[in-house]
Amino acid sequence: MKSLPSKIQDLAPKQAKLCLDIEKFGKQKCGTNFAASHLLVGVSGGIDSTTLLIIATLLARKSGGRVFCAHVDHGLRDESGQDRIFVEELCQRMDVPFEVLKADVAGDAKQNSIGLEEAGRIIRYDFFKQCLKKFNADFLLTAHHLGDLSEDIVMRLLRGTGWPALAGMDAYDPARKLLRPLLSTKKEELENFLRSIGCPWREDKSNLSNAYTRNRVRNRILPLLNEENPSLGVGLVRLKHQAEIDEDFWSGQIEDALKQVESAKSDEIFLPCSILNNCHSALRLRIYKKILDDLGPGHALFDSILQLDQAFLQRKSGLTFQFPGNKVVKLNKAGLLFKVN
Repeated sequence: MKSLPSKIQDLAPKQAKLCLDIEKFGKQKCGTNFAASHLLVGVSGGIDSTTLLIIATLLARKSGGRVFCAHVDHGLRDESGQDRIFVEELCQRMDVPFEVLKADVAGDAKQNSIGLEEAGRIIRYDFFKQCLKKFNADFLLTAHHLGDLSEDIVMRLLRGTGWPALAGMDAYDPARKLLRPLLSTKKEELENFLRSIGCPWREDKSNLSNAYTRNRVRNRILPLLNEENPSLGVGLVRLKHQAEIDEDFWSGQIEDALKQVESAKSDEIFLPCSILNNCHSALRLRIYKKILDDLGPGHALFDSILQLDQAFLQRKSGLTFQFPGNKVVKLNKAGLLFKVN
């Protein structure tokens, strides 16, 4: 392997521009020069995360930041140990502190009666949270790119996900310090970047298997959609941007509407009819969802929220609605009582 670039000026103009475009996108989404901060990068060793680690390191060197690396060995493939060695050696070459977790994803999935993908995701993000604290990092960077955004939106369509989550994963989640700076970047650009600097990567052969829904979407459905519209990814980025603008507007509307709402208990909120009477249905539905989300885990489906609103409009006092997460909503003449049983 030839030596890696030590600064952006070592790159060809096209690759240097890619780095700066990624930096610009990340700045726009998180509202600050993230590259000047402490950055924890989740790295598997594949094309996407290997590129992210290198680019994040180059940007941090330019802006005075610092990069740290977290790697999870899921224990699902015989070659996963070699992935760990690859990432560790890459970090050593770039002088990036490295933290690894050897996990038993299969055992955890069986114990908790969940799928392998879900078990792996939970383990990864729990580990990332620990590493954020250990390294006192300001941001967690993950390598989700434009193709992942496309997959996410298609999968949400297949699952019947409705508003407002249909537009796919967010580029920035401040609650988790999570930033996805590659979300508007094509995978081909990431591969070309690694080839241009002569850096190898690790291939996960399980990505070729159509045993998982995400792989079927990636390997079967998206190629057909891109064949019909080669600009699909660009259109989905536009959709995501439009959804973010709408969400910002509605967040303000919801906040204004709920200023009058007081909660005597952390697991109980009373929403008076006086607040809802002058609201458009689009705002009422979002108010219901906001309150349900604030009460804790459990995803409320749109159909159930719509039924709740119809009951409110028909003034069906005495009805009780059940929602995931042991949440209930009780209607009476004065309003709606949201609580956790």
